[in-house]
Amino acid sequence: MEDQNTKKDFHTRNLDIIAQLREKKMREQEEKEMSQKRKQDLVVKLKSRYVKEEQKEIKQQVSLPSINTPESSKNRQSSLKKEDLMLEQKQRIQEKQRQYLESIKTRQLQEKQKKEEMIQRQEIIKQSVKQKVLNQLSEVAQFVTKDDLLEQDSGSDDQDTQKVKLKKYPFITDLKQWKKKQRIDDAVKVFIMVGGYGDIAKALIQRGWVKNPDSGSPCFDFKFTLHNSEIDYNNLQDFQIVNHFAKIICLTTKVGLCKSLNNLIWFNNVDKNTFYPRAFDLSDEEDFENFREEFKLSKAEAILKMYLHLFKKKDANLIEKIKPQANIALSVCRKMLQDINELIDQQKQTQVITQKEWDILSKDDLNVQALAQKKHQAWLAKIGEVKPLKKKKKSKLEKEQEDSIEDVDEFTQQIIDILQKFKNRFPQYYLNGVENIWIVKPAGLSRGRGIQCYKNLVEIEDHVASKGAQWIIQKYIEKPLIVLGKKMDIRQWVLITDWNPLTVWIYDEAYLRFTAEEYDPKDLENKMSHLTNNSIQKKGENFYKSDIEGNMWNQEQFSDYLMKTHQVNFMEIIRPQFEQAIIWSLQSVQDQVEQRKNSHEILGYDFMIDDKFHVWLIEINSSPDFSYSTHVTEKLVKEVSEDLIKVVIDRENDKKCDTGKFKRIYKAKSVLEKPASVGLNLCLEGKKIKKVKG
Repeated sequence: MEDQNTKKDFHTRNLDIIAQLREKKMREQEEKEMSQKRKQDLVVKLKSRYVKEEQKEIKQQVSLPSINTPESSKNRQSSLKKEDLMLEQKQRIQEKQRQYLESIKTRQLQEKQKKEEMIQRQEIIKQSVKQKVLNQLSEVAQFVTKDDLLEQDSGSDDQDTQKVKLKKYPFITDLKQWKKKQRIDDAVKVFIMVGGYGDIAKALIQRGWVKNPDSGSPCFDFKFTLHNSEIDYNNLQDFQIVNHFAKIICLTTKVGLCKSLNNLIWFNNVDKNTFYPRAFDLSDEEDFENFREEFKLSKAEAILKMYLHLFKKKDANLIEKIKPQANIALSVCRKMLQDINELIDQQKQTQVITQKEWDILSKDDLNVQALAQKKHQAWLAKIGEVKPLKKKKKSKLEKEQEDSIEDVDEFTQQIIDILQKFKNRFPQYYLNGVENIWIVKPAGLSRGRGIQCYKNLVEIEDHVASKGAQWIIQKYIEKPLIVLGKKMDIRQWVLITDWNPLTVWIYDEAYLRFTAEEYDPKDLENKMSHLTNNSIQKKGENFYKSDIEGNMWNQEQFSDYLMKTHQVNFMEIIRPQFEQAIIWSLQSVQDQVEQRKNSHEILGYDFMIDDKFHVWLIEINSSPDFSYSTHVTEKLVKEVSEDLIKVVIDRENDKKCDTGKFKRIYKAKSVLEKPASVGLNLCLEGKKIKKVKG
């Protein structure tokens, strides 16, 4: 399962900015309306007050005495004083009213000025956002076209061509009743799409199918989902087609694949080490102990290779320094080559590598104290206390590969002979290098998350102990095929239409994923140099600066490169190894996956190639990414979606129909009979033979 489309992220950010501006404008409008309402209420209140005062004044004038007497004269004088006071008070009120109205006008003018300034700022923000988006789009113009910006991602399941929008009826469980309720002809086929496979939905709609909008409804003829858990296998009807098999996790998880390949020997006389790098489940204590021993033995082989490398360089000082370790490594490797009969004949059982020998072999490796210091330095660098140390560039001599060896002494000749025997006996000899690098992967994560590379046993043990999760560790391919200075892997789509008999289809087009930075086995902390996952690489600074467009190649580009650069024919040398590894991996789990006739599974196989053009299976992914991550995947996803429907839908009615670029590479000749029992009883029973006296 893989990342979202780049253009969709830009579209989403633009929508968020527009929504924020609209919300701000609505708040300003509400404040303006409230201000006008308060002003109207105040004016009404003042008018009412003035009316009451005028009425009161009139009443007082009417009540004045009319007889011209001394008393009336005094009363008139007092009333005149009152009139003057009232007039003066009225004038003061009018003055206050005038001042208040002027203040309101001033405030309105200020608000108008603020509003104009805000509009100007909004225009500036809009222009800056627009310019920023245009700058970003110019960087990824090689992936995003103008049409893409005007439309939603065509890989989304919401962007289909179905004109009639159907309603959800969660209470209906019968397909015929559902069609009747929707007023659909009984002959029309119904599908459910979950997880953004828009091109598959389009292919079905073009064939006259209709989409059920309720992803949880049991009313369908065909259901395509992202996750296996979205299919209710217990209630599936025989005619219903789904895109997953039950119990497929024994193949599509890191732990499942690691353990399942051990069963290959029961189905085919094949050594899994010929196509799958050594791997161990570190949550299993016995497997962890096996890994520790394998790590130490690989270290001995790496020391001998390093000694030979230094001998070719004629570096006398380093040769003398490494010679004690090489002596022990030579002894350990000899024990590794001992035949099983020789081990049985030994009177005293000895370990292949003792603790004393390991102390000598690992004297240059990190110990617990050095690891603590390294972690402390990393923490200081993270918080900015100290600057991280700059990596030394490899010298020209380290890059050169010299094959000829002259003036060989006896000890060096022994090493050459031992390594030659290793080459003949161990299929992963060329996979190993001089660094003894291993890659640690979290069992429950995908898209390159949580992956680390190590070459020290103490670091691996510390990493696993501190994280507290299930981990898989696998031998790192130290000598991969490097293309234009970069590491790469290959994604190959595979379709299984039947498990019994096993029926396998391969898509005729694969694609390559490159790292954004040059391969450097000495810089293990740089994921941009070691991990090829697009979700990891697109976060790097050099992703858009790469000389490889989109950090991806199609199969034709790679095939041309191999022929021009190495005179290697892809279809004759590489492709047959793909097919063989695919068949072997599927054979190892054919008795574990639950067979169902109307099920199929599209898988994403990840392969790597070493510098001897040997293919290695890395992992197998369920529900591979069908997004338009680059120009390469956009073209392939559209094609594979259409061809997938040709195989799983069209071919059901016409066995001779066109299957596009899907080619069937294997169909078992016989049906596998599964044993009735859950497991085999391999206990050895018997009685101890008594020793005969005399």
